[in-house]
Amino acid sequence: MLNLMISKIVKLSLVATVLMGVSVGAHADSLILTDLTSNIEQNISAQMQDLMQVTQRELSLSLQTQLAEAMFELKGSEETNQLVQKTPENVITSAMVKD
Repeated sequence: MLNLMISKIVKLSLVATVLMGVSVGAHADSLILTDLTSNIEQNISAQMQDLMQVTQRELSLSLQTQLAEAMFELKGSEETNQLVQKTPENVITSAMVKD
């Protein structure tokens, strides 16, 4: 009788221990998943910020290049117009030259 009672107590404590272990394991898995999710979110956020900075820099450089090209073309066009609009100057010949 005493052996039967001890056997039941041992079995119940073993079952309780297993259930507690499973519960702690599930809780640990939950913590691991929470930490993993948090780390993934932080990494994605950091990568998005880096991507936005690179994109802004690229856009700024592209706009600066386009503006510089447009200004260069405009300046060249103005110089061409000025040269075309110049009236021909009278050619002065030297008195030393014999015709």
